[in-house]
Amino acid sequence: MSRSRSCRGCLENAPREAERGEEPVDRQLCFAKMVKMNGHAWLALIALFLLPPSSAKKAPVLDHAMLSTIAGTPSHPPYGIPASDFAHAISAANNNSISNASFPITGYNTSIPAGPDDATGNGITGWHLAIDVAANVPLTHATEIVSATVKKNNVTEVATLSLVPPSVVSLENDSWRICAIVFSGGLSDDTVDGALRNGDKLNGTCDRFLSSACIQQLQVNSVANNTARKGGKGCQGLQVPAACGKSFVVKVGDGYEINSTNVSQLNGNNRYSFFVEASPPTSKDNATVVLAMERIVRPVVITWTHFSTSGEVHDSAGWLSCVKAPDVTNPDWNDSKATNGGGSGKEKSMWALIVALVLTAVMANF
Repeated sequence: MSRSRSCRGCLENAPREAERGEEPVDRQLCFAKMVKMNGHAWLALIALFLLPPSSAKKAPVLDHAMLSTIAGTPSHPPYGIPASDFAHAISAANNNSISNASFPITGYNTSIPAGPDDATGNGITGWHLAIDVAANVPLTHATEIVSATVKKNNVTEVATLSLVPPSVVSLENDSWRICAIVFSGGLSDDTVDGALRNGDKLNGTCDRFLSSACIQQLQVNSVANNTARKGGKGCQGLQVPAACGKSFVVKVGDGYEINSTNVSQLNGNNRYSFFVEASPPTSKDNATVVLAMERIVRPVVITWTHFSTSGEVHDSAGWLSCVKAPDVTNPDWNDSKATNGGGSGKEKSMWALIVALVLTAVMANF
């Protein structure tokens, strides 16, 4: 009986050793011992058939040095992908959306007309900043890619950022300018690794990643150089202040205007999509790259500028958010969808292990 328990321990430890990255347990040898001890070879062979191969490995995690992303917008997607092709690829109908999340942010009543009212004095609820990660976006018609082989055989994985308004307001009012300042590549690995390892639940704020001095400087600086409605510079970039140290992958964030031209139906909801970040061209169904796109924590400053009747800046406010898509992609993923349909490799392995352990217990009692 003690030898049977030892073999059962061999099987129980197999998944744990695989998760720790250690040499996989030789399950064939385990079952060979069971057969020799108990003589029920047919039961052992059934369990062996159900177990997944020992050589299965989880997708490695890419750091920023290995994943150089390209920025764009839905109207001018990365790699020169036609806007209509891009919209179709990430649409809910095409079902390429892998991971998405929406975070509440501070926003204002953009229906207030130009005038003396302190429009940024009090925020209203209902504004959200959304992130969507989509896989397998085709490069077939990408004008900035020369290689016909890459166009035919490769895809890109993309993250799209959108502002989702409450139903009571409109972005048609030219008495406002709304900008998004996005820091491509997100926060550095050293900045986010601790919180991600601890499993901290992200809520869209940045306080678990950045110091209060860094956050305050970003918000103040984001509206320091606001310009008039006409003849101004529009949405400007923003330099990372010294108070933030080396927390950001890039030194300057780019400004994007959010208005009625950005409206989209991404995932079936009205929203204003303003930024797209794409991975380097890769093979289809590449779980490693999709995981890397999900893992990036993206800092975004949304600025709100309200104009006077003369078109000059009357009041303004800027608020920083840190958004991240959920880690939902199965590391053993090799289908066209992350965890939809068929069950994940981890789930199948668990069922196989349960069957094997039941058979082991039966054999041990003979």
